[in-house]
Amino acid sequence: VKDRLFFFFAYDQYRRNFPGTAVASNPGAFFALPSAALPTSATCATINATNDANFANDINACRLQTRLGFATYAQAQSAYTAGVAGLTTLTGVVPRTGDQTIYYPRLDWQVTKRNRLTLSGNRLNWKSPAGIQTQSTNSNGIRSFGNDFVKVQWGIAKLDTFITNNLINEVRLQYGRDFEFENNQVPTAYEQQNVVSPNSPQGLPPQISITNGFNFGTPTFLNRARFPDEHRIQYADTLTWVKGRHSLKFGGDVLHTSDKITNLRTQYGSFSYTDSASSTGLLDYISDVDKKTVCPGVAPTCTTNYYNNFNQTFGAAGTEFNTNDYAFFAQDDWKLTPQFTLNLGVRYEYEQLAKPQVAFINPAIPQTASFPSDKNNVGPRVGFAWDPYGRGKTVVRGGYGIYYGRVINSTIYSALLNTGAANGQNNFFFTKTSSGAPQFPNVFANVPTVPGSKPAAVFFDRNFQNPQVNETDLSVEQDLGWNTVFQVSYLGSFGRHLPNFVDTNLATPTQNLNYVVNNFGFNGPLASGRVVTVPLFSARANPAFGAITDIFSGTNASYNAAVFQVNHRMTNHLQFSGSYTWTHSIDFGQNESTGSDTNDLLLPNTIKPEKGNSIYNVPNRVVLYAVAESPWQMHGPLGYLLNNYELAPIFQAQTGLPYTALASGNAPGGAVSGINGSGGVSRFLEVGRNAFTQPNTKVVDLRVSKRISFAERYNLELLAEMFNVANHQNFTGITNTAYKIGGTTTAPVLNFNTQTVNGTTSPLFGQLTNSNSNFSYTPRQVQLAVRFHF
Repeated sequence: VKDRLFFFFAYDQYRRNFPGTAVASNPGAFFALPSAALPTSATCATINATNDANFANDINACRLQTRLGFATYAQAQSAYTAGVAGLTTLTGVVPRTGDQTIYYPRLDWQVTKRNRLTLSGNRLNWKSPAGIQTQSTNSNGIRSFGNDFVKVQWGIAKLDTFITNNLINEVRLQYGRDFEFENNQVPTAYEQQNVVSPNSPQGLPPQISITNGFNFGTPTFLNRARFPDEHRIQYADTLTWVKGRHSLKFGGDVLHTSDKITNLRTQYGSFSYTDSASSTGLLDYISDVDKKTVCPGVAPTCTTNYYNNFNQTFGAAGTEFNTNDYAFFAQDDWKLTPQFTLNLGVRYEYEQLAKPQVAFINPAIPQTASFPSDKNNVGPRVGFAWDPYGRGKTVVRGGYGIYYGRVINSTIYSALLNTGAANGQNNFFFTKTSSGAPQFPNVFANVPTVPGSKPAAVFFDRNFQNPQVNETDLSVEQDLGWNTVFQVSYLGSFGRHLPNFVDTNLATPTQNLNYVVNNFGFNGPLASGRVVTVPLFSARANPAFGAITDIFSGTNASYNAAVFQVNHRMTNHLQFSGSYTWTHSIDFGQNESTGSDTNDLLLPNTIKPEKGNSIYNVPNRVVLYAVAESPWQMHGPLGYLLNNYELAPIFQAQTGLPYTALASGNAPGGAVSGINGSGGVSRFLEVGRNAFTQPNTKVVDLRVSKRISFAERYNLELLAEMFNVANHQNFTGITNTAYKIGGTTTAPVLNFNTQTVNGTTSPLFGQLTNSNSNFSYTPRQVQLAVRFHF
């Protein structure tokens, strides 16, 4: 209806066929085979790197022979080779597709001269068989990628009212639903034969994790029937009042969220195999698989567990809960003088968490009976824009503000259910020597009652605060003429009260553990022969439970950046932009957990050792961009062929991301796992966090287009877009295991992580394992497009 009623409708469908490839993270080393026969001058008792060029692989067959009692080396070699062959059936190309549809209607109604109503909605459906893992290559088995589904619906009603000529009110009402679910793929014949036990829930295999190699079975995060099924209703109101030199705004919003989550993590069990100085995770896995058929059933080797640890969760499949968010703000944009504008504002936010549910409160852990209520989230903001000379050629801008984040609902979900109470979700953790630890591949059919089974728990710290970020910036822009502007900026972002997780159920260490470092001549972070001393966490403070995790808000982060930028607007058929950014990002181990971790600290009694470069620290970044149009304008037939070309290259280069040198294996006598028995990050203070850097990355993209005009009102645009034109290999994965723990309780050693190829020992640590594997860094891609403008 002319000048009164307007409508719009859009439909979008996106289909993608993007097969993935299941590979071991280091296939050359992982699938290396022992020799068919040992050298004539060697036996299993005498072989070493000197008399056997394939020693690193042959020793695995020798160890298998000893473990399972094979009569000859040849029999053990054949069994080991067959074990590797079985795992190779889990590698290869994985069919994977994505199908997304979007429906978007919108209606605008000029109800009266002073009232305008807008109604809009969105419906999105996404289904992607095998699409949870999206990288081109994954160290997951061919049936362990997982199926992904999303259904999102929302509608918004907005009413704009001109109360007076300088007083405007905007009311918004939103309803939304986010329904996401994920499930497993059908297990392979190999998995069904080798890792599914009669007790396996729904006949699905547990997850098998082999360090530095491969994961298969049912991923621990599956199945997710509702993760989440979330309904949101939001009301917001903003009043704008223009008064003289002031533009004032006042407003607030209320958000009610109802969450239904069904996700029992690790319900199918999980076996972990970790490399050590005396064994590889692959050898340990093959030992567990083969003992089922090789052992006579009563021999000691038949009851020996070779996995590193096992865990399984039981209890409630999920729960429902509500959260409410309240926010109010006031803002004044004050034009003090024609050359100076001041922005002042303040915002208050409060997130009302769900209350602990009576059925899941654990009387033995009083902290599970209460959730925090952070009501002091007042965020002031101030900013300014200043033209110091009044000529419009120089502008100085600056600002500072405090902003608050939410406690995400998946973390609330963890604290509601994972309380160690019988009715909640309880994860039971066993090492291979724990009392009552299951024999591979058996999992528990019901809640284990064996002596080694102890439930874990999660609770919110009584002093927990919502995440806070202090942001500041200062920039100076100078017009250089010729439509070119130079800008220099300082940017600062300082995170405070960021969430983290620590296991509080570890007794104070009463002894230290001394590791002797064997470096094999590699000049690594810890020199060969050095003795490294760590405190040993060997016991639980409360022996009735396993980990009791405190969700605390004691992690800080800081980001400082200097940016230099030149921008040239389109002049004489040329536009360009170039920038250089220097940054330094430091934190105390911030994480991106969407639920809750068990323990993220090296030393559970202090966070100080976590200080180091952030995983996002990129000291140097350069971006260059240009658009060039063909400067000529020919007439006649040649004009159709040669006119209206456009060339647009983009170059991006940056410092590689940092990574930490880790150790595999476990401290002898530790309460849980890792170098000090705490189950936290397995690294050494002497090396530091994120002390190493991956190779630099660089990408050149290019767009070439041509417009063909006809009939005055129409033109056809032909485009060719090329990504990573030079097909540069950008590595995004690296082997960060530097040491393997081995030896005895009295003399533990750290062997540098190496591999032997043709008799030559070389380090695995620092080897690049994955390249061009994500959306930012892909192999060269070319896409062609046609656009019709009218």
